[in-house]
Amino acid sequence: MRTLLFAAIVALVSVPGFAQATSSTSAQLVQTPRTTAGEATLATPAGHEVNAGISGYNYVEPGSLKISIHGAKLSGEYTGTVPLNLWRRWFVKANARASIGRASYDGWCAPWLITPDSRSPNGYLLDVGEYTPCDDVGNKDWYLEARGLIGRDFIFGSWAWSPEVGVGVRHLSNGISGINGFRTDNYLYVPIGITARTHVGSRVLSFNVESDLLVHGWQTTRHSLLGDGVVPATPTAPEFTIDGFSDVSFDQRGGWAVRASARYPIYRRLLLEPYVLYWRVADSDVSVETATFTVNGVPAREQLTFLEPMNTTREVGVKLGLRF
Repeated sequence: MRTLLFAAIVALVSVPGFAQATSSTSAQLVQTPRTTAGEATLATPAGHEVNAGISGYNYVEPGSLKISIHGAKLSGEYTGTVPLNLWRRWFVKANARASIGRASYDGWCAPWLITPDSRSPNGYLLDVGEYTPCDDVGNKDWYLEARGLIGRDFIFGSWAWSPEVGVGVRHLSNGISGINGFRTDNYLYVPIGITARTHVGSRVLSFNVESDLLVHGWQTTRHSLLGDGVVPATPTAPEFTIDGFSDVSFDQRGGWAVRASARYPIYRRLLLEPYVLYWRVADSDVSVETATFTVNGVPAREQLTFLEPMNTTREVGVKLGLRF
């Protein structure tokens, strides 16, 4: 979308009068603010932009049982910018981004086992055995992000500074072997950023830094999709069946992200933009799920407690965009 700037210039033309004229007409010239050509090119550009990108993605839960979900991703993004007044000092942005890929899991696995307990209806409690390293590959992994921002341009000499603030939502989906969408995260956050622009020759180089403050996160792990199965007998316990699990959800109340990028037009309206994104989310609240298992034909239900541990996500990539 282009903004058309209309400037009205009132010309006061003196009309030759006769010698006997005794009156004259006076008028005022009302001047409007002017934006120089240099300032205009440094202002936040109005219009539409689409881009495609590729990145490396790595989700990590650190600690003694560290896990990593990592892989390459392809992305597509749209940004629309509209000035709020004639001189482009205030502007609003709408942004939507989608990223998808196949991820690999490197971490730990543990077998289900039962231990004797007289308080259980079937005489046993459900537990997990010793953790051992394990991996999984080719899992569908994607996220969607939508943001709305408002900002203002401040132009000082050869530099423009454009702070902006808004609201954003992020939906992340992780799969495991054979189960797409096994784990999902939804974030509500507040982005606060600033973009700096300057001329490099006849083109404009820009840098953006942003901090995202997590307002609330909702995480759901769909253990119900694991189904049921038989666990063979061991020297210390009989055979038993896992009949099913309930899903478990977590509230995440602490976290933040940092984004940084640089942008340069490599040919007319074609833009190259390397970027980095880093999320850090704190431990969630503790939640409870229900497991049902059967030993010697007698079913029992047991409540298991879980939390979503502190985790980080790092994404490094490059985008190629077109502005129109």
